[in-house]
Amino acid sequence: MISRLFLSFLVFAAVPCPTWSSSAESGDEGVCSEQDGSCSTAGGDPASSGSSCGCGALKRADFVKDGVKLSEDKAGSHELRSSTGETDEEAGIIYLDGGSFIMGLIPKDEKDPTVVFSDGEGPPHKETVGPFGLGVFEVSNRRFAIFVEQTGYVTESETYGWSFGVEAFISPEVNATITQQVDAAPWWLPVERADWRHPNGPDTRIHDLMDHPVTQVSLKDAEAFCSWSRQGGRLPTEVEWEFAARGGKKSRRYPWGNTILTGAHKNTHRMNIWQSELDVHLLKDGRVRNLYGHKQALQLVKEYYSSLNTAEDGYNATAPVDAFGPQNPYGFHNMVGNVWEWTSTNWAGASDPNTMVKKGGSFLCNPATCNRFRCSARMMFTGDSAASNVGFRCAYTGKGSQSGR
Repeated sequence: MISRLFLSFLVFAAVPCPTWSSSAESGDEGVCSEQDGSCSTAGGDPASSGSSCGCGALKRADFVKDGVKLSEDKAGSHELRSSTGETDEEAGIIYLDGGSFIMGLIPKDEKDPTVVFSDGEGPPHKETVGPFGLGVFEVSNRRFAIFVEQTGYVTESETYGWSFGVEAFISPEVNATITQQVDAAPWWLPVERADWRHPNGPDTRIHDLMDHPVTQVSLKDAEAFCSWSRQGGRLPTEVEWEFAARGGKKSRRYPWGNTILTGAHKNTHRMNIWQSELDVHLLKDGRVRNLYGHKQALQLVKEYYSSLNTAEDGYNATAPVDAFGPQNPYGFHNMVGNVWEWTSTNWAGASDPNTMVKKGGSFLCNPATCNRFRCSARMMFTGDSAASNVGFRCAYTGKGSQSGR
């Protein structure tokens, strides 16, 4: 059932708004309501409202329990058991020759009102990378479990005793014990005993998700795995990640092209993002209107993520790391959608020096809330934080046995 608030958004979003310019590509005009004061372009002005699935607002240091910061560094350091790591084949490495490419926001998206320009995707610019390897897949629960079994590694979420999860995936029993929420994204909650083995709380498991990407891992956790995986293993830089995602092609919104759906009938899904039963109500001129821009945007977005996920792409949360097939000519899978991926690049200008860039978007992305499932899109995330929609893939220094590109 659609709430009165949601109905008011749908009704008042039919009135032209004279104050905001329209999208040059989509032809969507600004819309607003004189009655309730809401106003939006394509349903919202994300640049000013912080349009997102909310995971950019997650910060472990913001939460306090019994008067003690939950982010107090209890993890310390521990010596890992020696292990042989992975072979090139097990790591699934594609080696790239590197080169120059055009990075950043593509011209078609420069006036898109759902792009958050404060994210710093910036104008198109030339970047150059040297030879490197990158995992064809995101690191799976199966691979991470082998790493933990062989080394005895304990993740930071396990050490802290909690992590972030989305309310829609948390059981009523666990939800009843939670007393806090992320104020800037109230559909995100700090969940006791949520970790990589229990991504949505202590009563959830990964037994049937071993080939899905590992989540609830911090920057330190991802770095530890990559270092173990192969000699020279590390996280990719943002530039390396985008070079690989673009697959040698220019001015493409997604690794494969510029449309979400492909195929002769435009009905083939190429990635895992969010589909809601409410999307049909948000369509305007063939596009889904963004919910940000309404004065009660957070309540609207929370309702959106509480509604039925129709899973038209086949998945209502994470998908297997090899789902959808290669997304670009280089052969990489799930570079966009599925889970956000850590990079080793610091977010310039952040108050916390341990704030990093993550890339690729996740299964929570949708044009109605978070248009960050594009090659150039980026979001900040503090290094000690972890969430149920954030994972990683490893980069490898140098060149190996597979042919370069």
